[in-house]
Amino acid sequence: MHNQYTDLLIHLPEVNVQQIVEIDEQTIHLQIVPTSRKQACPICRSDRSVIRKGSNQTRKIRHTDAFGKIVYFLAPAIRLFCKNCQAGFVWQYSFVRPGRRYSTAFEQQAIRTASVSTVKQSAEIHHIPASTLQTKHQQWLSVENERLRQLAWNDALSSSHLVLGIDDFAIRKGHTYNTGIHNLRGETLLDILPGRKLDELREYARKHPEFLALRPKAVVMDLAPYYHAWIQECFPGALRVADRFHVTRYVIDALQAVRKDIQGSLSARARANLKAKHRLLNPQAASLPPEKQRELQEILSYASLLRQVHAWKEAWRMVRRCTGR
Repeated sequence: MHNQYTDLLIHLPEVNVQQIVEIDEQTIHLQIVPTSRKQACPICRSDRSVIRKGSNQTRKIRHTDAFGKIVYFLAPAIRLFCKNCQAGFVWQYSFVRPGRRYSTAFEQQAIRTASVSTVKQSAEIHHIPASTLQTKHQQWLSVENERLRQLAWNDALSSSHLVLGIDDFAIRKGHTYNTGIHNLRGETLLDILPGRKLDELREYARKHPEFLALRPKAVVMDLAPYYHAWIQECFPGALRVADRFHVTRYVIDALQAVRKDIQGSLSARARANLKAKHRLLNPQAASLPPEKQRELQEILSYASLLRQVHAWKEAWRMVRRCTGR
């Protein structure tokens, strides 16, 4: 017998619960039927000439859990025929995709769980095969990735204060590199392009007109000449900024180069001590514990030039901290 309260609980206006077929400690089976007598023909989009011609075997559809139990719908696979188009088709339910065993609501619930845990854990929670959930999760990731990518690009294209970040990263260090393009104000990754050579960068810009449609006020990058040449070609009006990470690295590299030159002219004991403690030169002196600060002052006393270059490095850190860059 039809139960109106069960209809309210499942909240699917297109179907009515005809009866509870089976219930046990873990599952509930609900027999459902469409509320409408007809469905539009997929060809002519009209239901005027559509008639029913019986039904195939019953579809068993997993739905979201209720009352701590697994819910299955038993839905008739109703055969329909359009006399106008001479086309036969099967009744389609909007809450489940054709040929699927899981309702859309259940798939979304399982995917949301997998997004904050692991696919295996989510599969165990929902009592479904991990391989099935893995496939659905990968499909969702593909769609969600494209949605977020389009959102990021739309934000960058509409921004009047766009600041781009260009940087490479190693796929195989010393051999293969890719380049990332970021919207620094929006804190989003816009794209990853293969390679970092100038001809590879130019090829990317040629094939992606949406990149050239950007109007950045500034572009932050390292000091690689190929990046500066590329950005000058693509965005001649943009301010080119050397990012602080790479500049700081060059400052420390210069300090260590001076240290190596001085090291060779010292006595054996001082040379060994400076070599063993050379990393004390890199961080900000004030951030070191008192004992390490004393050791730093000891190795700086070996040469006035080393002390001067270290003071220059400390001044650079102060400038960077004051400017917030």
